[in-house]
Amino acid sequence: MVLKIVGLALVWSGCASFLLVSTTDPRGLLRRAGSAYAAGLDTDFRAMFMPERGGEIAWMQVVAVVACIACHAIVRVDAVLGVALAAAIVPRAIVTAHVRKRRAKVDAQAHGFALALANTLKTTANVRDALRLTADVSQKPLRDEIDTALREIRVGSTAEEALLAASARARSPALDVVVSAVLIGQKTGGDLPRILEGTSSSLRELKRLEELTDRVTKSAKQSLMVAAALTAGLAIMLPRVVPGFFDPFIATTSGRVVASQCVLAYVVALFLGWRFTRKSI
Repeated sequence: MVLKIVGLALVWSGCASFLLVSTTDPRGLLRRAGSAYAAGLDTDFRAMFMPERGGEIAWMQVVAVVACIACHAIVRVDAVLGVALAAAIVPRAIVTAHVRKRRAKVDAQAHGFALALANTLKTTANVRDALRLTADVSQKPLRDEIDTALREIRVGSTAEEALLAASARARSPALDVVVSAVLIGQKTGGDLPRILEGTSSSLRELKRLEELTDRVTKSAKQSLMVAAALTAGLAIMLPRVVPGFFDPFIATTSGRVVASQCVLAYVVALFLGWRFTRKSI
């Protein structure tokens, strides 16, 4: 008993020493991982024009996870470990979901932005003035990107640099296409309003096809989930309805081989179904 207590004390002291060194040393493993995690959160917050709170969220997650682990050591309730896992995963998932939602909104607004910019450029040849007039008729979140680009132009950046920065910040494929069209039209000296009108038409058609693909793949995913749930439900309910149904698959070597092959085929089918129902546009 004494040796067990001493062993546990040594293990806990070693873990505590590792955590202390890793969190206090700037080159420590946990310190670097935590800094990278907080920096990723701050990048997402900057992209959404929100205050940078990556460090605060990371520390709150650490405190929550450590508290849950300490509570589990006392009360021995497995649900506490589930709370710890949720505290470690959910905040990042929520931020990522907001970023994706914002990116989808920018994608949806890009073709309208291209058409409005084309119409504005018919009355003014200055891209800066066209952006300023277009911002007045644009909605958030794309309007935030345009306003930020205009502020960067006012403090000395060129229109090209500001548009490239907005494209990198939004991380929107549709906005990338519009910015590329503007920059290429400026460099080549082509009819920029006509180029943007064509770009807007192409993006609108691509958006329509993407929505159609979303509907088709959503239906296919629902069918896949129903089939997977029915198969798993049958595997769970058959032994209850017919006792001993799976005994030949458990008691014999050949039965275990066949059962393993069936499980492997089920997992491979789910993976292939998930791959095939991903969007292709």
